[in-house]
Amino acid sequence: ANEQRHHIPLPTYPFERQRYWIEPSQSAFLATDYKEPLLKKTNIADWFYMPLWKQSVPPATLKPGELASQNSCALVFTDECDLGPQLVKRLERDRHEVIIVKVGAEFAQLSQSCYTLNPVQSGDYDALLKELSAQQKTPVKVVHLWSVTPVTQAPLETRVKKAQETGFYSLLFLAQALGKQALIKELQITVVSNNMQSVTGDELLFPEKATVLGPIKVISQEYSKIACRSIDVVLSPPGSWRREKLIEQLLTELRLPISEQVIAYRGNNRWLQTFEPVRLEESEASVEETSRLREGGAYLITGGLGGIGLVLAKHLAETVRAKLVLTGRSAFPARQDWDSWLATHEETDSTSRKILKVQELEELGAEVLVVSADVANLAQMTTAIAEAQQQFGQLNGVIHAAGVPSSCVIQRKTRQELESVLTPKVEGTLVLDFIFKDVELDFFILTSSIASIRGGLGQVDYVGANAFLDAFAHQIDLKYGKFLTSINWGAWQEIGMAVNTLLPQQLQEVRANNLKQGISPDEGIDAWTRILGAAIPQVVVSSRDFLAFLKQPSSYDETYALELLETVKEPGLKHPRPELSNDYVSPHNDLEQDIADILQTLLGFERIGIHDDFFELGGDSLIAIQVISWFRKEFQIDLPLQSLFERPATVAGLAERVEAIRLTLTQVTDSPNVVEKGRKEIEL
Repeated sequence: ANEQRHHIPLPTYPFERQRYWIEPSQSAFLATDYKEPLLKKTNIADWFYMPLWKQSVPPATLKPGELASQNSCALVFTDECDLGPQLVKRLERDRHEVIIVKVGAEFAQLSQSCYTLNPVQSGDYDALLKELSAQQKTPVKVVHLWSVTPVTQAPLETRVKKAQETGFYSLLFLAQALGKQALIKELQITVVSNNMQSVTGDELLFPEKATVLGPIKVISQEYSKIACRSIDVVLSPPGSWRREKLIEQLLTELRLPISEQVIAYRGNNRWLQTFEPVRLEESEASVEETSRLREGGAYLITGGLGGIGLVLAKHLAETVRAKLVLTGRSAFPARQDWDSWLATHEETDSTSRKILKVQELEELGAEVLVVSADVANLAQMTTAIAEAQQQFGQLNGVIHAAGVPSSCVIQRKTRQELESVLTPKVEGTLVLDFIFKDVELDFFILTSSIASIRGGLGQVDYVGANAFLDAFAHQIDLKYGKFLTSINWGAWQEIGMAVNTLLPQQLQEVRANNLKQGISPDEGIDAWTRILGAAIPQVVVSSRDFLAFLKQPSSYDETYALELLETVKEPGLKHPRPELSNDYVSPHNDLEQDIADILQTLLGFERIGIHDDFFELGGDSLIAIQVISWFRKEFQIDLPLQSLFERPATVAGLAERVEAIRLTLTQVTDSPNVVEKGRKEIEL
């Protein structure tokens, strides 16, 4: 009766005396360490960087006759500020065939070259591209102007919803639709916005638009044929010389290949975003920290029971015996039930660990109130803050650390998955700002990520959400001058999203090796206190050389991707074909044999039949990307990633898709117009 039982999970496969352990790779390393390993800096004062904008020499103006892309198709998602129609006229002068897309209730064709679609209906984008493909009007340029909007006094909630629909979701659904196509030519996507970036410091900012930077930075990392860029502008009245100048500036950008990803135009000047190191010395910070943190001060930490939240809570408990309000979405036992919970659950239980952490905070001298509340729910957070004020009095500072890790490539993202990542950071920040808009806080800290700058495979929603935090901090700094800082954290060693994000088995060891160079909890606290002593709206914290990190490949690099992914596979390790739902059938021809060989290499089996299912064999999103890369290398074709997620995902099914793409390429190559156009391009 007094024995304590233990639940021990067993393998989900039977013991068949076949060894399936993955051997540790001696050469495994992360993409960010490829070719130029970046070592951890010893002095924390050298870990900080600020975003800056530098003037850039405008690209040389090309005349229409100098263009190598004449007679090509351009797809223009036109805006409501008359910028699109003016660009369309100029593109047509450059002999582009222009297809116009307007916001509408549903997909519809208004004329031979004009369509409407619903921004949040992914099927509308599929219908548009299928229609254009049927007419052999596959675009080589996309100009997305739906983030160009008039200055409006509409309620914030309305603005935020519309900005996500016509910006973030529109681009993401467009990418998913393009991913289902067999893109033959390179495609450029130029996203034009207004009042999104703080460049000169006197702009009227709309940070809700900044989530569009997620798709802009990640699409080109996941789709080899697509390049993206952001161009932010400030609109002048139609017909003014400044508007004419802006049209010419945008047209010049559209005539050239994409070389920079984040651009802004202010008047006659072209600006590029960059980052510069800034030293934050410990001695200077410690003096200022005394005035920022109050002895016995009351502080709210959203996501307070998460990794970074608990580390900061412990620091506040140790230094100023703080009164702490820790919020989280998950249900948490009432204080009177903690003892019984601990007595009936293992210490390894997630809730048990959190209860023990809270008790540790109280032993350090803190008073702790744990509240179950969704930071994005105004009613729940209003109730939580009222309870906190009743118990502790006025709150002195806010740390917004709530967030959800992201995984899965764009092609597999669902609306629900995207919202689960965007909502805590976007809606949550707006809820907190509304609640505390009239409160004089000593500080308001937003927990952002380096991902908002760098991007990341499978992180489109996480990148967009953190880009919003950065833009919001600049808006508050310009509008109110409050102490609000967005901290772009690099990877922490033991906690945080870099640790919690789900990765395929192939990259888990790689991540473990990389995190050894990351930020330890003690170092994170040191960095945090230094930032608390500064007055910077946005600051990057990187334990390694961030500028060198940014110079490493971030866009799709075929050789780089293949070499990287090969380092995390043990060569020559093959297992017998497992028991599957179908019998083994050998390849019938050379193409099927080549495809089977590729899958055998990537999946690690001695033989794979033509009807064996890719996912039943253990395939996942990461391996799917490898398959696409190998197909491009071996067959010189671009197989849409979607092909591996459509049934049948088998050798036979993939062979049929390869043959279909080859047939399409042959038809395009044999077209007299295409041949003549190719000859002219060679002459140019």
